[in-house]
Amino acid sequence: MVNRLRSSSSASSLGAQSQEADLNNIHDWFQGFRRYNQLAVKTSQDVSYNSQDFAKATKTLTKNCGGQLIHGLPEAAFDFALLWCPAGELSARVSDEPSWSWTAYNGPVNFPFDPTTCPDVYAAPKSDGEIFRSEVVQYHIGPKDAQYTVRREKNGSLRIKYPPYFHAPRGSDAGTDSQTLRFTASTISADGFTTEQLHYQDKEIPCCELLNDKDQHCGVVMDFHAPISEPCHIPASYEFVLLSRNLRREPTIHTRRPANPLVHPPETPIWDGERFVWDQQVVDFDDAVFADGPWKMLNVMLVKWVGGHAERVAIARMHEDVWLASGPVRKDIVLR
Repeated sequence: MVNRLRSSSSASSLGAQSQEADLNNIHDWFQGFRRYNQLAVKTSQDVSYNSQDFAKATKTLTKNCGGQLIHGLPEAAFDFALLWCPAGELSARVSDEPSWSWTAYNGPVNFPFDPTTCPDVYAAPKSDGEIFRSEVVQYHIGPKDAQYTVRREKNGSLRIKYPPYFHAPRGSDAGTDSQTLRFTASTISADGFTTEQLHYQDKEIPCCELLNDKDQHCGVVMDFHAPISEPCHIPASYEFVLLSRNLRREPTIHTRRPANPLVHPPETPIWDGERFVWDQQVVDFDDAVFADGPWKMLNVMLVKWVGGHAERVAIARMHEDVWLASGPVRKDIVLR
C-alpha cells in the first residue's frame, strides 16, 4: 500500500449533490458513465436485482447520451464498462447472461479503473490529450455470420484514443445470440504467473499481487485469491487478453476527499467494503525492477478457454515490459 497526503475536507465536485443529480441534465457519456457507475454498483448490491428494473433506471441515460445497454453495459462506453471488478464475493447467477458482464453474477461490483470518477485523472487539461486508450479496434456481438458491431462513443467527450478504424460497422441486431462477444486482441499465456492475496486493515480485499515466472511483482489481479486460483474441473487453458490502458498520474495533494464513495485515487484503489480509500492505494508493481510511465500499465482480462470459446475470470493490470517479454500474439477472441 502507498500512503498519500490528502485534504481531510468532505467537500467535492463529485459529492452528495452529484449523486442525486437529475439525469435529465446529463447529455454526454463522460458525465453519464459516472452516473451509470453509481447505478450499477448500487444495483449489484441488491440480492433481488432485476435486469428489467436496471434497464428502466438507466433509460434516461441512454436516451440523453445515446446508444443502448448490452447485457447491462453501455455500448457507448463499452471499454470502461468491461473493466468492472468484484467488490466482494461473487457467485454465478442462473441466467443466460455472459461471463463478461456483471449481470451474470450475484454480489457487489465496482469500477476501480473508471477515469470519469478519478479527479486526479479527469482534471488533467484537455490539451494534454486522452486519458484512456483502447487496444481493441472493434467489438462484435452475436454469431460470426450476422454480428453486430458495438457503437462506441468516438466524439471525444470520453477522452478515449481508439486504434485505427479500418472498416465500417456491420450488423443491426444486438440481440442475436448476444451473449457472444467477438474481437481480435493481443494475448499471452497465463502459465507461470501466480497471485498473492492482499489485505487492508487485516482484512482480505478483492485484489491480489500478480507475480511473473521470476517471482517479480508485475501487476495486480482484481479479485480474491481463492476464486482465481481454484482448479478448473474441465480441460481449460488460461490467457491474458489486452483490452486498454489508463493514464497514470501522481495524486494531487490538494484534491479534496470526496463524499461520493466511488471516487478513487489514480492507479489501483483499495475497496474497504463500503468505499474506495482516498489516501492510500495498491502498489501496482516493483519500481526497483520495472520503469514507471504514464501508459506503462495495461488493463487485461484473464480468461479461460473451454473448447472453442473463452470465459472471463478476472480483470488484471500488468506492466507493459512483462507483457512484451511474454511474446504476445494476436488472436480472435470468442467470449461467452
